[in-house]
Amino acid sequence: MSFVDGADEDPRSGSNGVRRDIQRAPLGNQIAAALRRDIFLGRLRPGTRLAQHELCAEFGTSRMPVRDALRELLYDGTVMSDGARTVVVAPLSRSDLIDSFQIEGLLNGLAARLATPRASAEDFEILTSLHKQMLASNKAGKHEEMAQLNWQFHRHINRLAGSRKLLSALRVVSLDVPRDYLIRMPEWASKTNTEHAQIIAAMKARDPAKAESLMEAHLTESGKGLADFLVREGLQLD
Repeated sequence: MSFVDGADEDPRSGSNGVRRDIQRAPLGNQIAAALRRDIFLGRLRPGTRLAQHELCAEFGTSRMPVRDALRELLYDGTVMSDGARTVVVAPLSRSDLIDSFQIEGLLNGLAARLATPRASAEDFEILTSLHKQMLASNKAGKHEEMAQLNWQFHRHINRLAGSRKLLSALRVVSLDVPRDYLIRMPEWASKTNTEHAQIIAAMKARDPAKAESLMEAHLTESGKGLADFLVREGLQLD
């Protein structure tokens, strides 16, 4: 989900077998992030074989970045080796999925707490404008646009916190969280907009504790919603 900086990749991505262009180094980390997102969103199902030559064609790169990406995913348990030098997608755990959102929720909540006393009238104008654009995008059924606006909303709050250490931590934990989950769960969009309005209201009231609590719950509930959605889509979660 990475709400940290503008250098992250666009939230839209293709599925396995469709070439995607990676624009920033290191390529291995970006490929790992793209594959991890596809796994968390159920595009790549448990047991799916990840062949290096197919991934090279999909991402338009050499074997080295692909090997680096698979090594990273093996290390964090997102994929596993079947013992025959073949890498396959590991079973997806409901608790792991929710934990990823909850961990990011804790950090985003801290960001909301720190940002609340720092927010200016201009900052509230920006957040309110993004919120209104999200409402309009949802009404128009433009879910990809809403996912991008959602990212901008959270990124602004995280930057407003003014903590380099916090942004650094967010960059690490956000690798596990898909940024475009709203595209896959359009029914979740209305709930997201309602919660964003509550977060803005708490920040305007200069209530850091409430802003933090609302933000943390917002991310955690998103994880639970995504898990429920994937089950409805037929994905078996351990």
